[in-house]
Amino acid sequence: MTMPVHRPSKIQVIHFSTGYKGGAGLAARRLNESLNASGFESYFGAISQKGYSPSSNEFEIPRNALGKIISVIGTRLQLILSDKVFFSLISINVLPKKIITLKGNKNNTILHFHNWFNLTNQKEIIRWAKRGYKVAVTMHDQRMMTGGCHYAFSCKRFYAKCESCPGLPKSLKNIPNLNLEKLKDRLNSITGKITFISPSNWLDNEAKHSNLLHNQNTVFIPNTLGILKDSHREFALRSLSDTLNIGIASMEPKSYIKGGDITSSVEKLIKEHQVPINFHHLRDFSQTNQGLQDFWSKIDYLLVISRADNSPNVIHEAKQRGVPIIASKVGGITELLDSHFDVGLELSDCTESSLLDVLKSLIGKELNSSLRKSMQSRYHAYSNSSVADHISLYENLFAESTD
Repeated sequence: MTMPVHRPSKIQVIHFSTGYKGGAGLAARRLNESLNASGFESYFGAISQKGYSPSSNEFEIPRNALGKIISVIGTRLQLILSDKVFFSLISINVLPKKIITLKGNKNNTILHFHNWFNLTNQKEIIRWAKRGYKVAVTMHDQRMMTGGCHYAFSCKRFYAKCESCPGLPKSLKNIPNLNLEKLKDRLNSITGKITFISPSNWLDNEAKHSNLLHNQNTVFIPNTLGILKDSHREFALRSLSDTLNIGIASMEPKSYIKGGDITSSVEKLIKEHQVPINFHHLRDFSQTNQGLQDFWSKIDYLLVISRADNSPNVIHEAKQRGVPIIASKVGGITELLDSHFDVGLELSDCTESSLLDVLKSLIGKELNSSLRKSMQSRYHAYSNSSVADHISLYENLFAESTD
């Protein structure tokens, strides 16, 4: 007979992220904020660094001088491995054990890891599960299922083995498979003890097909946006007869992954041919609430030409604000696009000339307010349960039943 579920009277979760900015850091902070607003005890910790001023229920993770030096060297070495995608073949652990043991015990604390590069590593995350802590890992890219790359593009070798990695120099091609085999043994020793969260259905599907995670606990829960101050602006029927205003939200203008080379070339063509299209880059706006609102209020479309992506926060933000998307149909982006409202492009069509033709076709096109509201309604159905689903997951991690 199954007995009633028993849970601690008070559960808390501690989120860990290498940084407080970027996709993973921002998603983790927003989740932490939303959990606390919902009455669930939650904390967020990131490595101490310039510019980070912890808000309520946030804290800094100290890193000594040696740790900083090793981290900088390691990061630079990883960056030169490939000019297309980030490879983290190794990751050092600088997360002090006492940070966790002083903030909570295994009887009521969930450790939720987000971006962990040079904060900790898979070996140490698994150790926390072996110590009896409930552990969750949100996968903001494909790193947890590969031997080193953060995005595999069209490569599916991680479904079986990462042998002879096509993305690395010849002398390093076998390291990813060694990493994969070691991690597989460690994960198999604690099967079911870690829950892997995918913010997109695409990534969840990739995890379920991967050699590393196919027999682990994997779930799909979208990222939460937290509280957006300007997300409920009313949009009147607008005509774009004069100038088309395009938003670029990537903070890395030269990123191959984010298609920085493509957007840069399109901007040059627009200037050369004097096409009435303006590009507005988020990085050029003040990174304050007012600055972000200014960015979103200026643009008619958000342009996201990624070559690989999971579930970009900026697309979620655009959806909540009712801003249409022009995006490449890759990874988790595809499931966020609304066929009635957005413009989805095959990656093969994301050339400079083809993209310019698409943008030209949108000059003067009406943005119907009823279509906008319908899109927002469909998006809310996709994302609105994020916080509740996280809380349900956390509570279920402590569920105990006996026969």
